[in-house]
Amino acid sequence: MKHGDQMKRIGLKARTIWIAAFVAAILSWKSAAARDQEPQALVSGLNVERTLGPGENHVYTITLQEGAAVIGGADQHGVDLVIDIFDPDGKKVTTVDSPNGTEGPEPIDLTAFKDGLYRLVIHTADEKAKPGKYVMKVDRILTVEENGGRLAEKNYPPALRSLWQSYLTDPKAVENFVASRKGKGPIIEPLPDDSRNFRVTYLYYGDENIEAVRTSGGPHAAVGGILMTRFMQTPLFFASEIVPGDARYRYGFSVIETRFVGPKGAIRVSEEHNTTDPLNPEEFGGLPVLVMPAAPAQPYIARNESVPQGKLTPTNIKSIALKEDRNLTVYTPPGYDDAKGYDLLIVFDGLTYGGGGGSRVMVPTPTILDNLIAASKIKPTVAVLVPNMGKRNRDLTGYQPFADFIGEELVPWARKNYRISPGANHVVVAGSSFGGLCASYCALMHPEAIGNVLSQSGSYWVTKDWQTRSPYPYAGETGDLIEAFKRTKRLPIRFYMEVGRFDSAIYMFSTNRELRDVLLLKGYQVIYKEFDSGHDYIWWRGSLADGLIALIGKS
Repeated sequence: MKHGDQMKRIGLKARTIWIAAFVAAILSWKSAAARDQEPQALVSGLNVERTLGPGENHVYTITLQEGAAVIGGADQHGVDLVIDIFDPDGKKVTTVDSPNGTEGPEPIDLTAFKDGLYRLVIHTADEKAKPGKYVMKVDRILTVEENGGRLAEKNYPPALRSLWQSYLTDPKAVENFVASRKGKGPIIEPLPDDSRNFRVTYLYYGDENIEAVRTSGGPHAAVGGILMTRFMQTPLFFASEIVPGDARYRYGFSVIETRFVGPKGAIRVSEEHNTTDPLNPEEFGGLPVLVMPAAPAQPYIARNESVPQGKLTPTNIKSIALKEDRNLTVYTPPGYDDAKGYDLLIVFDGLTYGGGGGSRVMVPTPTILDNLIAASKIKPTVAVLVPNMGKRNRDLTGYQPFADFIGEELVPWARKNYRISPGANHVVVAGSSFGGLCASYCALMHPEAIGNVLSQSGSYWVTKDWQTRSPYPYAGETGDLIEAFKRTKRLPIRFYMEVGRFDSAIYMFSTNRELRDVLLLKGYQVIYKEFDSGHDYIWWRGSLADGLIALIGKS
């Protein structure tokens, strides 16, 4: 054998021995590491600091009875960790990974859904992260009874916690509770350390076919209401929200009802319908009403038999601007006298505002005027209530011929046929929603005829192509009328503007504020109010009087 070959074999053998020794050392280190990371039991009061590196798993275990819970957390100090929780069958239940980076707590709140051993596996969020420390803590291990009480306090508003307690022992507790709420409607509860707001809990009692219920109206109206929660496994649904104490609004329920019919129930039939609140007897316009404790009074909307009543006269005029005949209802105050001067009020949506009588009336303008005049809040006023005649979308959204009809025809007609005090400052044009927009538009087009605008939740988001946009120009553009006021010099017009805080923040609330700011910067006199209600006659019927007092009040 050559000397060179012998030396190669010796070198190869030495390298083999060195590699074997290195592998053995690694395996020995991993084995030691594995022993260091054997599962650790979670016990009450545990508080242990550990170092976690990439690729490592720290395992904690706890045996829980179904319904029991463990409460604690891992406080991170220089490491971003993740906690995977596995049930007794080895199925991952959840992953805890708060967006707090390498510092702060990863909370543990585990309620057992079945008896057995639960594993909590902690590892780094980043496989290449540097080692860091954390402190594993167990604050409480709760029995089934303790955890039930804790979750009831967490998941149920105060008004339902006692119901939960009763339900545990009384199978008729829910039925008795619902019966006790008959005639009372939603539950209104004060909030600790908050005198302005209240907690309102809505209740809906259905049957076994009710799949889901959602509220409508209230502070969450603009975002589609609140998805209600089923109480335990019963037909009772509930939802709570914080409501300002001065709110007045209508609400309702959207109910999804599902049935399975046909052979073996193979056909699923699901229907959605809107309904009222059987527990609340207070309704307006077919919807239940909620009046909060500090809601402002509406003293002028109810007819008072001791107050003299004005006269309503149906009539019509031929409009050259519109090329059509227009129906009108004229209100003359009690004791109308041609020798005296009167203010003039023109109101759009005339039938809705009291021009036709019956169930269509949402804002009783004639009654409001009777009461305001009797209380000496405003001077005697003639009112012309202008019905839509099926052309609301055309007339009230910035239609020049309609503005000309109001400014060039209707106001002169009223002055000719009734004793209206001279000057545009004695003329008020009023409306809500599209009507508020139209009132401002008519005044802009004809300031020589109209000196006052009473706008209730005016739709100032409207653009010329609003009917073809889907669904509204949410934030893409400013409404056309706002742009028009920006371009024109200040005109002799006074404004009373109001909008509800429960209305759409994007296309109603924001555009009313924008127009207000434009007008103020231009130097207009603007009285602006925001109220705790929605896009709703339930508020407008009371605030119409506020606007009239502000614009043409005796003071």
